[in-house]
Parts: sequence; structure tokens; C-alpha cells
Amino acid sequence: MQTTLDSSFVNRLKQILNSRYGKGLQIRQLMDLTELGSEEVFTRGRDLHIPIRVNGSILGTAVVPSADDLNEEKRQGVAQLVRMALEPAMYKWYLDQKEANLVELNKAQLDLDNVRLFGEEALPSLDEILNDTSGDLNEGPASELISHLIHLEGKSENTNKKVALQLHELTSRWAFVPFKDIKAQLHSSQDIAKMGAMTIFVENVENLNPAEQELLMDYIAEERSSEEPLIITSSLANLAELGKSSLASNLVDELSVNCFEVDRAPLTTQGLKEVLELFFMKDTPLDA
Repeated sequence: MQTTLDSSFVNRLKQILNSRYGKGLQIRQLMDLTELGSEEVFTRGRDLHIPIRVNGSILGTAVVPSADDLNEEKRQGVAQLVRMALEPAMYKWYLDQKEANLVELNKAQLDLDNVRLFGEEALPSLDEILNDTSGDLNEGPASELISHLIHLEGKSENTNKKVALQLHELTSRWAFVPFKDIKAQLHSSQDIAKMGAMTIFVENVENLNPAEQELLMDYIAEERSSEEPLIITSSLANLAELGKSSLASNLVDELSVNCFEVDRAPLTTQGLKEVLELFFMKDTPLDA
């Protein structure tokens, strides 16, 4: 199994950066790790450099040329936008590669104590991944969801996130962002809708305060289009336990409508993809 980063993610990101900030975007291999220092972003000449990391491994840098006229708030906005568009796709790719290596090692019946698995070595650069044409994360038109709120119930935060990323990928959305990272910017359901066709991941949904719960309820109360955000919530607690938590009963009811039990899902990427499509994608009408 070999997956690649769909260049449509990059193209969409370029459009948004140009529209919102009047800036372009380049993706380069990071040749000199000493230039990073301890900063999350750094400048070189007039250009803003944003390192792209997955599980501590650096895949490359996103470079925004001539960004010296941006103030600190806008610089941080650009960095957040770049990361939430690129890092999830890299993380999904990383997980798929590690799974594929484990499968092949098991087939070969090798002694795992003497084998270094993928993920223990440096990962390829973004340039290498973008130039790999052996596969495509998003083949064909995006599937339409039966709901813009999907709840994941599972005992592992890592697995819950992997399933959330798979759903994100299936719907060909341009960015995957944790709710906690953008909640300060969201004051109404319209603010959420304006974020566009992205995925907002609400991890540990039981930790939402009353105002945040009301915000999500307001958003899902209206019919939503494919050009508006998908909300994916998750919890280590089951629905019965959530019913006894501080969550409002009407929100728990909504979570129960499209709840997916992650621990019962197939262990393979392809099997998981098929189950998620069956559960959450609308049927495509057949041509007469």
C-alpha cells in the first residue's frame, strides 16, 4: 500500500492564502535543520518559512514569499492555515505507511526485534511525496455525507483521530483542524459555516463548556452544504457515560444519531474506508 499527498490540498491552500493575505506559497525540502532553532516559524530574507512536522519528523518547509509586510498576528494566521491543511494529510500518510510495513513484516514472518519499522527513520520530504504519482488520496468526486455531525466512540485517542482523518479524506476536505485551535474565533454558527469545506475535530467532546455546546448545536440545527465544515466529535466514554456527563441532553441525542464505534471497525485501511462509506456516505444515484 502506497499513498501520496493529493496536490489539490496544496492548490486549495494557495488559493486561500492569495485570497486572504495576498501571498503565494512554495513547498521546499528542508536542507539545513540547524536553521530551525526553537521557533515554530522563521524568516529568511523577506520570506516566511513554516516547518511541516509529523510525529517529530520534518518533511519540509512551506515558504510564503515576501511576507515581511505581515504583522505578527497575520504571520501566525498564515502558519496555522498552512499547518492545518498539510499536517493532517502527512499524518495520515505516515500511519498508512507504518501499517503497510507491519503487514509486510508479518507476511515475511521476520523477527520484529531485529527490524526497524517505518517511522523510526526520517520521513521523505514534501517534494518527494508530491512528486510521487503511484497513488492518489482523492480519486473521483467527493462523497456526500448523510450528516455534518459524526461522533466517534473509541478507547484510543490515536485510533479515534485516525478514523477522523479517514472520514476527512473520504470527503476531500481541504483542511483538518482541532476545534480547540480555532474556537476563540467562532462566535456563531455563521462563523463556523464561513470556514468552508474543512473538517473540525472536537476531541473529548465531554469537555465542551455550555457555550461551546450551544455553538455546535446551533450549527447542526440547519441544513448544511458540502462547502461547509464537517464536525467530527470523539470520546473515550460511551454514550451512556456521556449522558451522565455535563453535556446537554439534546447534544448527546445528536451524537447518538451518527455514532461510530471505532473499536469494532476493521483494522485495515481499506476495510475501514469501506465501512465508513457504508455508514456515513449518501448513495450515489445510478444512471438510467
